[in-house]
Parts: sequence; C-alpha cells; structure tokens
Amino acid sequence: MPPNPRLQLLFVFAMLVAAFQGFTQHYTSSDPFAVADDNLTPTWEETISIFESLAKACDQAHLIEAGKSDVGRPIHAFILSLSAVELLDLKGLESMRNASGEKLGLLINNAIHPGEPCGVDASIAWIRELIADEEAMQAVLSAMDIAFIPMYNVGGALNRNCCTRANQDGPEEYGFRGNARNLDLNRDFIKMDSRNAMAFVDLFHSFSPQVLIDTHTTNGANYPYEMTLIATQPDKAGPVLGSFIREEMEPALYASMEKRGVPTSPYVYSLGETPEEGIVGFLETPRYSTGYAVLFGCIGFTAESHMLKPFPVRVQATKSFIESVVEFMRVRSDDLMAVRTAEAARWSGVQSVPVRWERTAFSTSLQFEGFESRKEISPITGELRLKYDHTRRWKKEIPYFNQYRTLVESVVPDYWVIPQAWRHVVERLQSNGVTMQAIENDSTMLLRTGYIRGFTSASRPYEGHHLNALDSVEWSVAPVRLYAGDWLITSDQPNLRYLCEVLDARGHDSFFTWNFFDSSMQQKEYFSEYVFEETAAELLASDSLLRYSFEQAKESNLELRQDARAQLNWLYRASPNYEGTAHRYPVFKSISNRQ
Repeated sequence: MPPNPRLQLLFVFAMLVAAFQGFTQHYTSSDPFAVADDNLTPTWEETISIFESLAKACDQAHLIEAGKSDVGRPIHAFILSLSAVELLDLKGLESMRNASGEKLGLLINNAIHPGEPCGVDASIAWIRELIADEEAMQAVLSAMDIAFIPMYNVGGALNRNCCTRANQDGPEEYGFRGNARNLDLNRDFIKMDSRNAMAFVDLFHSFSPQVLIDTHTTNGANYPYEMTLIATQPDKAGPVLGSFIREEMEPALYASMEKRGVPTSPYVYSLGETPEEGIVGFLETPRYSTGYAVLFGCIGFTAESHMLKPFPVRVQATKSFIESVVEFMRVRSDDLMAVRTAEAARWSGVQSVPVRWERTAFSTSLQFEGFESRKEISPITGELRLKYDHTRRWKKEIPYFNQYRTLVESVVPDYWVIPQAWRHVVERLQSNGVTMQAIENDSTMLLRTGYIRGFTSASRPYEGHHLNALDSVEWSVAPVRLYAGDWLITSDQPNLRYLCEVLDARGHDSFFTWNFFDSSMQQKEYFSEYVFEETAAELLASDSLLRYSFEQAKESNLELRQDARAQLNWLYRASPNYEGTAHRYPVFKSISNRQ
C-alpha cells in the first residue's frame, strides 16, 4: 500500500513539535538564532545551568565561583582560555593568567542591572557560536582569554517581575535594578558595600583584563540607534591610553558596528531636552565599573542598547558589539598590549596624579540621526509634553561635548600612613592589591597632617551613604602618635592611581566623599561658658601674643566681634584644652614628596 502523503506530513509535523518541546524544556530563554520572536530571558538558575552546559561542551571553558552575592548565592565566572590549567578558584585563574604572560584579557560583565539582561542572552548566543567553530575559537583564544560574569546582580535577578522597567520593550520578565540590599551595584565599585563588589574586585585583579564590557539598556531620549556606548573618558584615561581610545579604538568599533548593520552612537546624554542641542560625554568616575577599571589601566565600555527597541533586537546589537570588540582585540592585540605597558610605565614616574576633572566648553561635531520632536498638550496633566515622531527622521551634525580638563592634581608623597582603626578603608585597599607595611612599634612620626576646613553632607542618603562635598583641606607638619599595627603605604607601587583617587579627599569618589571618615570630623570635648570665662581671662593675661591675635581676629571679623560664644570658642580652640584632632583627616602623608 503506497504511503499516505497526508499522514507523512502529520508525522513529520508531530516530530518537529516533539523536538521543539524537548528543546524548550532545557532552554526556554532568548536565543536570537533559535526563535526569532523570542521575548524571554533566562532566570538566574537557568542562566547558570546554561553556562554549566557550555563549560561541559568545551575543553577550553571553565565555570568557577568568584565569590558570594549579598543574597547568599554564588557569583560565577565563565572563562574561555586555551590554557590547560585546571581552574578551581580565583587562585587558579590568577596562576593561569600569570603563566600566559603577555596575553590579552577581556572581561564581560552582565546583569549588573538585571532588568537590562541583553548581555546575558547575547553572551550565551556568542559563546554557542564560538565553540561550534573550532577554527574561529582557536583564532580568538590564541590572542586573548575571555571571562564572562553570567549574572552579577544575583539578588536583583532573583527579584523577577514584569513591569519595573516601565519604559522598556521586553523581555516579558526580568530582574530588578537594586540588589538584595537595594544597592545599585554600578555605584559600588569604590565603596564596596556589597559582597558582590568584593567578588568582582577579586575576579578583576585575578584576571587583570585589558578591556572591560559592561552590558546595559539605556533610558532617555528616543532615537533610531539600537546601541550607544560610554567609553572610558579619554582625557581622564591618561595621555597614552586616552589617545589610543579616542584615535584608534573608538573609531574602529563604530566602523565595525556600522559594517555589522548596527549603526552606533556615543551615549545620548542630552545637553537639552532632545539631542538636537548636543550631547555630553559621560564622566564615568570610579564608582562606575568603567571608571573603576581605568584606575588599573583597563579600557572600559558600557554598552547601552536602546530601551524602545524590541528585546531580540537589543540582544543582537549587544552581541554585535561583543563581536566588534573581540575582533579589534584579536587584530590589534600587539598594539593594545604596548599601549597598556606604556601607560603603566608613565604612571611609575609621575609626581602628581589628577583626581578631579571638569568638562570644558569645547565641542566637536558629531553626525547624528534622530527623530523629530514636538510639544503637545497632555490629556493627563494639561501641560505641554514631549512627543517623538518616528515617521520623520533627521540627520545632521550636532555638538558633542567630550573634552575634560584636570581640576585637581594630587601631589604624590613618598608614603601615606593610615591608622589601623580605619579598618574598612584598609580592607578595601588590600582587596585592590595595595601593598602596605605594618608599623612594628608604638611611635610618634612627624607627618603632614590635613584638617578639613568645611564640607557639606548630602541631606538624603545615596546608595547607603551621605556624600560629602569638600570645601578645602589645610595641611601642616605635626607629630602624629601611631601604634603597632598601623599601616605605612609607599607610593612606589603599580596601584598608585587608585591610591591617589581614593585617599585624596578631593577626588570624585574618594573615601572622604563616601563618608568613610565622618567620625573623625566630629569634636568630642566642649566647654561650659561660665567656667571657661575664668580660664579665658587667665590665658589672655598670661599670653600677650594670644591677646594680640585675639584682638586682631575680632577687628577683622564683625560676626566674631558681635558673638560672645564665638569669642570664647576662638580662645578655647587656641588653648591647651582643645583636643586638636577634630576635623583631622586620618590619612597622613610623608613630609617629602615623590621624586
């Protein structure tokens, strides 16, 4: 009996359905090369399961635990390397990277904001393609080792929902921006309040990458670009590294993205309400991942796919950027290594380090494509609202303000001294590879001592801290009592830039800015006016120089002259009764500077 074509077709269809169901039981997440209209992204458990499978499928892949997150679950790192070293932990990773010598490292951090999961899906898709092509994998891994953090903000990823990214087109469900402590982890790289940050710092220094990609989805203006980039700010990166970023790497990456069919723009941080008035280069200070990475000579890119593009489109754009960076690193590996080496050598001889910058008024022209905008009356508020018209595009040159100048230079001392009492600061320095020597005996040293002459604390908490805005620091040489176990830190070490930016109170993200030293800003002893009146009279009667200084102070200061309490306080602060340590900055410097 001849076969029935209809039955054959039904049988084939049933087999395809069964096969697809079997596939989705193992992986129901977004893969732009499997399901074109997939609007799903994997959960944390699914993501780790997928990366475990990828590690088992490839001899060059290793999945390790880099540390714990604030929610108690591990933070993983997926390593691609030709090295035969068995990776059991970060020590194994550090050994492998040291053994490989001058090999490049690329670190890709995903889901620092789990509501922006494009990098998770893009990384999975890119790894699958790579390990399926032995020749391509050999070419890539001959030039570099690659580390992926599958999901960095584990607590936020577990807090899964449908709707907190109110302006975003998909996926159907995703994680939450805050971690288990409700911290924004992309503000935590200096202060290291989270266990996540501690794990990241350990991984970062063990792997020692030349390039970092941090994957995100942007909020903000509406425009046609699927991808925008925040690169390490070139003027802040240093003259060697910065020139390479601005003149070589950025142009090559933008050209590569254009070639891949994903035209890309610098991050759209509009000067006005819409991009037509110009956009501003973002100053990524060390609280952010890329601002942190450059303290150690690593070039960083924040990949910002656009929120209003469908999720599969954003995944593909992020994957294209990973491909572009990998290709640039493969082709220009010698140049990247040479630039990093030259920048490191330059830092080894500097006598001052920039710790604060400001944007200049200078701009360049940027070819930009946008949507026309207009104002309409809102039916909700009755006020004017912004409206973009997707049917009407414009393309023209707009101002791009991405030039920064140094505002504050920190003169490098021969060494710093930090009392062991400030253990939270000491722990963070040690985590970042700072070499320090314990003082063996109780002693008194003549050191440069700073006094904070005014600062303003933010009225509301920000990421678990009250940020301090410094007015000024007044330095003088004075004897400082130290104890066995206090720490001496020489400036002759590779992490000089990190040291200067966190220890100089004027830095954008110094430990003073993040209020680690607030208790030293408080006076502990005071006086009672009715008692101190007699003491003040005795002081003035016995010390003619003090009496003259007091009269001069009143003469030059009307407020002091009219305030009896202020006059007594002036005399109290000039007397032996005053404690002298209030407002003293507890980071001391050697009298001599680095030569």
